Amino acid sequence: AAPTPTPHTMTRPLLLLLAAAAAGILALAATRAPPSAPLQSKLAAAKSMCAPRFRAALPGAATRGRRLAPVRSSETGGVGGGADPILLGLRAASPVMSLLKPVFKPLSKVQAGSYDAAATQKLIDADVKSSPVVVYGYALSPFCTKAVDVLKSAGVEPKVVDLGLEWIPGLISSQGAAIRAHLGETTGRTSMPHIFIGGQSIGGLVDGTPGLLPLRDSGELVSELKKARAL
Repeated sequence: AAPTPTPHTMTRPLLLLLAAAAAGILALAATRAPPSAPLQSKLAAAKSMCAPRFRAALPGAATRGRRLAPVRSSETGGVGGGADPILLGLRAASPVMSLLKPVFKPLSKVQAGSYDAAATQKLIDADVKSSPVVVYGYALSPFCTKAVDVLKSAGVEPKVVDLGLEWIPGLISSQGAAIRAHLGETTGRTSMPHIFIGGQSIGGLVDGTPGLLPLRDSGELVSELKKARAL
């Protein structure tokens, strides 16, 4: 039977996202100076402790400079046919995150700094052409891990390009920051996940053009996946 949604399971993703946003905004204030030694130590500890756990939910994930081993569908606990309390919580959190988009886009440019736009576009083009379904995401993002779950439940093994643990300075790679900023310039979207099916951006998990869940809810996801030869 499907798990019964509770206030705890529905609000947990929202609290996590708000905490990450608050921490990120504070961290951005210090982007002009290198992190202190204690902060660097804490970030290194967070990466070593959290990355294996959360990246295991990103099957076939690929990071710049290293490839992560694919994870079998049976290990990720894909989305079932009933109500998923985490998905319900993410749907509820999405409008709140949308309010922050006007802030995130200019911040993504500041965070990326000066980067080679042409080279970054080539990287994105190569990623998008390399697989019928491509998901750009963060290892710690519940939106990203659930997007992969939804795709896996549809029978797809997407290529996941991991930009870092999160968008917060110190947790995203310089190349990840450049990709995020460039996607914002070319598609108007800096939030993750950013999903491509058949070479076309459909946006994120909850919203976009039209977004993964709207595509699934309308019954068009399978046909789009077949059209892209992902199924």
